[in-house]
Amino acid sequence: MTSHIYRRIVWFFLVCAITPSLFGQTNKIENLFNEGLILYKNNSIEQAHDNFVKLAAISNDNSRLTAAILMSAKTSFALQNYSETIECAGRLIDEYPQSSYKAYAFYLRAGAEYEKRSYASAIEDLAYAIEFAGNQELLRTAESAGTNLVAGYIRKSTIDNVYNAYAWKQALPMLSIWRAHLTAKSGRQANAKEMLNAFIATNPDNRYKIIAKKLAENVLPDEHETFRIGIIQPVSGYFADESHDFLKGLAFALAKHRPQSPEIQLLLKDTKGSIVESINAAWELVDENVDLVITGLEGQKSAAIAGIFQQAKIPVIIPVATDNNLTQLGDYVFQMNTDMETRGAGLAAYAMKDLQMKTFATLAPADDYGNALTDAFTNMIDSLGGTIVSQQWYYTGTTDFSRQLESLREAAFRYAYRDSLRAWGMNVNMARIDSLYSRLDRSTRRESDDNEGLVKFTDIAVRSIDGIFLPIYEEDIPYVASQFAVYNIKARLLGGDNWSNADVLRTQQRYVNGVVFFAGHFLSESDLDYINFTRDFRIASSSSPGTMAIYGYNIMNLIISGLTQGNATAQKLAAYLKNVHNFKGLGTNISFQNGKRVNSAVNILQFQDGNILRINPAN
Repeated sequence: MTSHIYRRIVWFFLVCAITPSLFGQTNKIENLFNEGLILYKNNSIEQAHDNFVKLAAISNDNSRLTAAILMSAKTSFALQNYSETIECAGRLIDEYPQSSYKAYAFYLRAGAEYEKRSYASAIEDLAYAIEFAGNQELLRTAESAGTNLVAGYIRKSTIDNVYNAYAWKQALPMLSIWRAHLTAKSGRQANAKEMLNAFIATNPDNRYKIIAKKLAENVLPDEHETFRIGIIQPVSGYFADESHDFLKGLAFALAKHRPQSPEIQLLLKDTKGSIVESINAAWELVDENVDLVITGLEGQKSAAIAGIFQQAKIPVIIPVATDNNLTQLGDYVFQMNTDMETRGAGLAAYAMKDLQMKTFATLAPADDYGNALTDAFTNMIDSLGGTIVSQQWYYTGTTDFSRQLESLREAAFRYAYRDSLRAWGMNVNMARIDSLYSRLDRSTRRESDDNEGLVKFTDIAVRSIDGIFLPIYEEDIPYVASQFAVYNIKARLLGGDNWSNADVLRTQQRYVNGVVFFAGHFLSESDLDYINFTRDFRIASSSSPGTMAIYGYNIMNLIISGLTQGNATAQKLAAYLKNVHNFKGLGTNISFQNGKRVNSAVNILQFQDGNILRINPAN
């Protein structure tokens, strides 16, 4: 489609459509309009443009107003002032929607948008030109221009958006044909044929039926049914090493368990660690009509692009991120790793139901990580009828935890004192308990040479707290563990995922033996499945598998499981994933039957006598 073709076509229509046949206009308006037409015919475009702009500015008793606006747009186009063309045509469309010239305005604006390389806007306006065309000449010409545009510049997602933007009638046949054409172009021949056959079954006009049948004949059939998986990874970004490990895990699972049908095709997009590249990659995969997408390793980047696929109803698997609320973007988003809310709540439930604990305290870093896990843990404790005796916080870089541990010990004393009074039948409120405790504390200070209160002066073991939750960082474990022992608090230690390091725990074994904590996955070196996996992976890839390889391996195996059960479309696989329960992965189970589409299988581990063991079935 070129500029001179547009000019010849539009001029032909305007000469036919705009004639000085109306009566009752003033001589000034008629003369101005007719003079403008003559100037235009004589190729005096600038003078003609001035005439039509003047005429378009007369709003009262102007029977040539809409024709003048349209000719203003037309002469602007001839002068290659495409912004003014769009503005003038838009005025006609918006202010005079009942005008018989509206279809011409859409067609003319589409030409200007094409020249400005706004191809998505151009194809939408051509669709409206077809919809409102009042004669066969404009209808056919707009269809032809749109077909040329679709062939070279339009994405399938763009046509899908246009198709869903309006209750089309006259434009529906061509939009249906364009969608089928772009579907076939993206490599989905079977889908394209299905769309064309469905369209032909609606018994359209014979002209469209012939076009659809011819297109269907030219669409080559797929030799095998294909399931297309888009993969968005920072192959050359900051997490390149982890990304390569993850991709090796995917590839290893596919090579080991490749299904006979459907054939799986992988489309890899490198984000280079950039959010902009991630978004561009997402739109490219939508256009390539993938059936499922596996996002990158970072939660926030994954969230940024998941909405794009949710809109296109393409299932998205977020493989590694533990951020909360990622799946709230829509019911096509799945989080393979347990989020922090699920982990904290899972440990709390295990502590109360399996370990029979009732009273708890927490000590956590005052950041997003510490807050998220502590909130999840304490909320579950509250819901199950447990008691949080004390909550303490610290900032990054803290090495002296005496203030937090003293406060915790004092809170435990107060709680124990309250329980003692209640055991004697004295149901007093906390204000009364605080008053009585303060008296006892002052008495203890008088007896102490260093004015130490009840917390420091006495070496009484604190037993009123059953467990203390420590979602702390790995580097903080040696400081907290050794200082915790000094304060004689007889509570079981409960930890977060940062405790899953046997070497670190062994150095603190005298303080942390018996600690219970959670982890995203757990593999014992003596596990036969892990031994076989490691051996076969090394043979296949000439490298040892890292943690990310295990995640990739589990994800691909889950997808293959769904496909081999007949879920070979995006919608069917999404429905399958929503109902997955206790799928056995390497090092963890996978369950989405919680309504959140977040893996609910929490691995509860224990460090005992130098070894880490799983103490729950991770279901």
